[in-house]
Amino acid sequence: MVSHVHTAKEALRRMRRTPFAMALTLLVIAVTLALPTSFHLLVKNLRMVGGDLEATNEISLYLKPDLSNDAGRKLADRLKSHAQIAETRVVTKEAGIEQLKTYSGFGEALSTLNFNPLPVVIGIRPKDSLAQPEQVERLVAELKALPEADLVQSDIQWMHRLHAMLQVAERSFGVLGVLLGAAVVFIIGNTIRLELYGRREEIIVQKLLGATDRFIRRPFLYTGFWFGFLGSIGAWIVVGVMLLVVRAPIHQLNMLYGSDFSLAFLGFQESVLLVGIACFLGVAGAFAVLIQHLRDVRPG
Repeated sequence: MVSHVHTAKEALRRMRRTPFAMALTLLVIAVTLALPTSFHLLVKNLRMVGGDLEATNEISLYLKPDLSNDAGRKLADRLKSHAQIAETRVVTKEAGIEQLKTYSGFGEALSTLNFNPLPVVIGIRPKDSLAQPEQVERLVAELKALPEADLVQSDIQWMHRLHAMLQVAERSFGVLGVLLGAAVVFIIGNTIRLELYGRREEIIVQKLLGATDRFIRRPFLYTGFWFGFLGSIGAWIVVGVMLLVVRAPIHQLNMLYGSDFSLAFLGFQESVLLVGIACFLGVAGAFAVLIQHLRDVRPG
């Protein structure tokens, strides 16, 4: 354990001997890691927006005009037991006419009516409307088939589009993450290869003294680890700066639309995962190069 700590410290000291090259390499790694990380945050925030919209998304079930408020309430209670329905809300005839008077601009004209022409409306919030749009479509079909139903309105097409957009974004994030992860492995691997050949004479002497390949590989693996670790910290900072840059426009957009949405940053687990993946990529890049090139460095 003590030897590993000493080797790790020595690898970091060696990196610091060439500060410009180290800083340039870390900058490239940080930007490369920041791209999929920022894309992950984009998908995460889109899902949050979708969740907020889903919470307010309702299917409006207009009952036949001759049905009473009590009939509407009984039907709403019955619908609550449906597996795909999260919540029901009854808008009585009286409440409906009052809302129409308030928001339509025809309050005086509506007050002259001798009877209330509006039906009872049941607002239905389906479960997982974003994750399972096909089930929501089946639910709408079931509601239309109800004998009490006169009209059913929903935003199924909108839900399909949002669900498809999120799927495309998630797939794109996966592809981008794999490609840029491979790029990080290549960047760190190339840096380790240059260091390996720069220390060729030292490695030859070590082999002449009987050092094993495992012993020789260790400092290079820790160098790869440090590049991954420090690069992930740099990526975390880059993404944080990006969020600070767009925070003001988002705030202005919230004021225009009366929203309280705020951009989500990386959580603790996501930050640890970023560091862990980067360290793994660094060690993997170093190991791949050492397996390939260390055997070529030998006495004679």
